[in-house]
Formats: sequence, structure tokens, C-alpha cells
Amino acid sequence: MDDHRREAPGGSADPVPRDPPDQQAGAGEDPWEVPVKPADEAEADDVPDTDEAGTGRKGAPRSGTVHPEHPTPQEPPA
Repeated sequence: MDDHRREAPGGSADPVPRDPPDQQAGAGEDPWEVPVKPADEAEADDVPDTDEAGTGRKGAPRSGTVHPEHPTPQEPPA
């Protein structure tokens, strides 16, 4: 029964890490970090904001339906 902890909760001087030792952040460069190139000014003008639902590129033809794969109704608009 050596695995039993004898100190009271909060009695240890060392804090318990949230991440396992092999997953803690180190001082070195992150190997999973992807380099991001800065966006061009012209590229940012024609792309809609990502929080606007149902938006497409400016000047692109719009579909008459919610989903582009659905057929467009053949009735005149009101």
C-alpha cells in the first residue's frame, strides 16, 4: 500500500500540473505551429466576414435557394 497518499488535500508544497509532463509547453519552438503569411490588402476586400451566415464572394452569382444543389423554383418573384 505504498501508493496511498499520506498528506492531506492541499498539504503538498508542489502544485499538481494540469497537463502530463510530455504535453506541457516548453521554451522551444512549437513543432505543430503553422507559419501564417500576412493577407494581401486586395485579398481581404473580396472575402466576406466569416460570421455572416449564407454569404458568398462579392459579385458572385447568387442562387435562388438556400442550398445550391436544390433546384431553383420556376415561379416569378412577387
